Amino acid sequence: MNNKLSTVDRATRFTRNLEWLEQVEKVIPSGCSTLAKAPERLFPGHTPVCCAEAYHSRFTDIDGNEWLDCEMAMGTAPWGHARREIQLTVIHQLKKGTSFSIPADIELECAELILERFEGRYASLRFTKSGADAVSGAVRIARAASGKSKVIATAYHGWHDWSAYGYYGSQTKERGIPKDIERSTIWIKKPAYEQIKEQISSQEDVACIVLCPNEWRKEELADVVTLCSSKDIIIIFDEVTSGIRMGKQATAGEYDIWPDLLCISKGMANGLPLAAVLGPEHMMSLAGQVRFSNAHSSETIALAAAIACERLMKNTKVWPTWREPATRIMKRLESELILLGLTDELALKGTYASFYIQSIDEQNFQTDPFREFMVKKMAYYGIFTKGYFIFSDTHTREELIWVEEALLQILSDWKEKQKQEHLKPTNV
Repeated sequence: MNNKLSTVDRATRFTRNLEWLEQVEKVIPSGCSTLAKAPERLFPGHTPVCCAEAYHSRFTDIDGNEWLDCEMAMGTAPWGHARREIQLTVIHQLKKGTSFSIPADIELECAELILERFEGRYASLRFTKSGADAVSGAVRIARAASGKSKVIATAYHGWHDWSAYGYYGSQTKERGIPKDIERSTIWIKKPAYEQIKEQISSQEDVACIVLCPNEWRKEELADVVTLCSSKDIIIIFDEVTSGIRMGKQATAGEYDIWPDLLCISKGMANGLPLAAVLGPEHMMSLAGQVRFSNAHSSETIALAAAIACERLMKNTKVWPTWREPATRIMKRLESELILLGLTDELALKGTYASFYIQSIDEQNFQTDPFREFMVKKMAYYGIFTKGYFIFSDTHTREELIWVEEALLQILSDWKEKQKQEHLKPTNV
């Protein structure tokens, strides 16, 4: 296997990374304005904490170490870092201007290309800059369209009050969230058809339900959608994370289960900030009425990048291109977990869009001891991950085999580690 770092190398090749970390924590809380990228989720001295540049499936940290990237900017770069076709389109637009005093022509072009990809399923869309804004905008539209106020939330849908309230343990004061939020947000901790049915039966004034469809089994998702439709509850799919990584028409298209409002973001502009809400004209026409807006929603650079992505997508026969190899890797991992007798301890979760291995008894993925073990071991092989495995169009066959072999070895190492710990004598 290539790109192994020796024990000595690991101790000496992060000098600038560690110096940068010491300085940045004095200036930027958590070390990064994006929490999912924060150094606190990494293991300084074992993994890089600061990137200098990235190209295709690799990035180089500020010490000059090259890494195979299995995070891909939280999945926002499905076409690979610094993709030439996207770069050229962005540079061309940059010369023309980035933000105008009136609408830019390419906003319409971009919108039409996206709607065309969904083959007329939706009539209108509204752009914004983040997934959190897109889903919150969809909730506002649903409330205005239905004349009702309550929302059922089932997963992490962004940092805004209505979503963060339930996701982060129904805390209000500690999160700076008004206590009254619990009157309008119904949080379901472990989404399941029966729980949602029970809530709908006991609650009145429910405007909408927000679902992350790739976290559901297809059959159960269909039951939930049918139930909510029968109760005139507007269905919102939060495909901010899954979206483009699941297929050309997101999870909704893969399952052929369609929401009233579809929210997409990550990957739309290959790392540049862009999100959108898609829906029928009679609902989307309320976007202005509810004041769903952002000063930068119509800036041209992300729109130009999105247009380049749509053109790439249109010319790609099978998407995502890593669907088959990622599925194969997952099958190998499942078999290895069975072979090693680890199925009572570890579970493989996710899809070809993004997968991970988690300790069954550990609820918090960030504090999972297996995650720490795996992330550090993967770094030893020159592979960067925070625990999730997210690929891109630029990951080669050889690189995917490299990841597969590393993961299989790590499972074997974990088994041996558990065995040795079990054999240790206990103090009486």
